Amino acid sequence: MDYSSLPVFASADVVVCGGGAAGAFAAIAAAKEGADVLVVEQFGSLGGTATNGLTMPVMHTHIASNPQCSYVSKIVRDKLFAIGGCDDSGANFDPFLLKVVLEEICVDSGVKLLFHTFIGDVITENGRVTALVVANKKGLGLVKGRVFIDGTGDGDVCVRAGAGFTKGNPETGKNQPISLRYIISNVNFEEFGAFINEEKKRTGVDGAASYYDGKIYVAVCATGSWTFSDLFDKAIAAGDLDPDDKAYWQGFTVTGRADTIAFNSPEFFDETDGTDPDVLTKTQVMGKKRALRQLMFCKKYLKGFEKAYISDISAMVGIRESRNITTEYVLTAEDLLCRRKFADMFCQSNYPVDIHGKQLSFNEKKYKDVDDGKPWYEISFRALVVKGFDNLLVTGRCLGAEFLAQSSLRVQQSARSSGEAAGIAAVMALKKNVPLREIDGAKVREVMVEKGADYAVV
Repeated sequence: MDYSSLPVFASADVVVCGGGAAGAFAAIAAAKEGADVLVVEQFGSLGGTATNGLTMPVMHTHIASNPQCSYVSKIVRDKLFAIGGCDDSGANFDPFLLKVVLEEICVDSGVKLLFHTFIGDVITENGRVTALVVANKKGLGLVKGRVFIDGTGDGDVCVRAGAGFTKGNPETGKNQPISLRYIISNVNFEEFGAFINEEKKRTGVDGAASYYDGKIYVAVCATGSWTFSDLFDKAIAAGDLDPDDKAYWQGFTVTGRADTIAFNSPEFFDETDGTDPDVLTKTQVMGKKRALRQLMFCKKYLKGFEKAYISDISAMVGIRESRNITTEYVLTAEDLLCRRKFADMFCQSNYPVDIHGKQLSFNEKKYKDVDDGKPWYEISFRALVVKGFDNLLVTGRCLGAEFLAQSSLRVQQSARSSGEAAGIAAVMALKKNVPLREIDGAKVREVMVEKGADYAVV
């Protein structure tokens, strides 16, 4: 298609496509290295799944020191903590305040933001991306750049540029379940906390239900032993809930909001293609309906919810996994389970395999157990370098990884670190005037460490 007549809306040295956690960190890191940076984002705020998707908290790495492998994470934590937007660790945060803080850091770092803009196509020439075709209130136009970073979460830019990718569980072809989170406010925590303890005594089950130090945690799944399973069964029998409501229900407190519980539900197990707009639309419609049904359940069956109300519903569908882009190196299940180390690593994690809605069938015993005194795996920088392109990087949950490996590295710590590494690498490539595949990931990590990124062992 000929786009030569379209006006140029914007241009930059580094164009970050998508302002989610990975994209925002990429933009900040690139700007702090002296580049002219632009973020193109479909929503009116940054943070993506973490903010517009209400996905909390930042999961622990399951490494003793919990290294974040990111210096920008420290900046974000300090600014959030100063305004009461996170706890001491920075892991538990207020999603609205995180939007504000990410924007503040970007603007202060010189990043240009282009919100309410959608990427419709990608223009390439001889293995290089030259421009994005975007749409917004101005109409159709071009965004030009020298290096492009795909932070869309689904690899949209990479795919439209012609990059290879895999998608879904290779055994079934299906993607992981998707969710639409919501938040309930005006909950009487003292009454609900007392009710939790009453239910433990009544049922004799102490499973995923707690009230401690002003914090609530509750959960129920279709299988297993859970304190609230009996109440869910009664509600289903009475027609107040659907069996799908019991399949996955999880709630926990939000930092800085004394009467608020965030719910990591409802979850959808059948139609799960996060790249299908019909599926996304259906999930938004059905998700709101289920959230309201679950609120009514809480008000009827749980003490402390009598005056509660839904204060927020996720503006975007929670996607755990969609496409994974073919990169110079693709992280495998063996890499993950054998805790493989890489000279060009940018991130360390020991977060477990986390596949929702699936009975795991992989055989861990077929992989050689590695006991090197370093109980974690590492992500190679080459997993960010899109194969076949000189100036295109991919970050976040859709970086180069097999399905099983992706189920671990899809969490926010890895996404943030991938964005930071991509931003630094993009500027290195510009300064050296070389393709991204020639950048040494170990040098990228050196910059991250110099600026304050922490690792278990470097």
